[in-house]
Amino acid sequence: MSDKLLDILKDHPDISEQEMLDYLNGNLTPDQRYEMEKRLASSDMMSDAEEGLSQVKNNDQVKKAVADLNKHLHLQLQQQRRKRKLLKIPDQSLLIITTFLLLLLITLAFVIIYKMQAR
Repeated sequence: MSDKLLDILKDHPDISEQEMLDYLNGNLTPDQRYEMEKRLASSDMMSDAEEGLSQVKNNDQVKKAVADLNKHLHLQLQQQRRKRKLLKIPDQSLLIITTFLLLLLITLAFVIIYKMQAR
């Protein structure tokens, strides 16, 4: 699976990583900044991302933080997939056979009791 598919901003295609960096660095015009703030306000996750990334002073640190978050997310998803593969449904054949035999015995007992009462 491509790391690009696991990008944090994937669920919000209207805000790219570059747009977020431009916003944080103050490289947007006032109109673009206003539009970006409206988009950020519409998403709790994106506003949280902006708040956290704005606390990082150096642009290289922001890129490193985003890369680290993507890497951590990728590792978490891999671990979850491994756990799902390990959690297989246990063999149910013994339960099915036991249930069938129990139903057969109950039916047989009912038939025997019914015939004894009919005499």
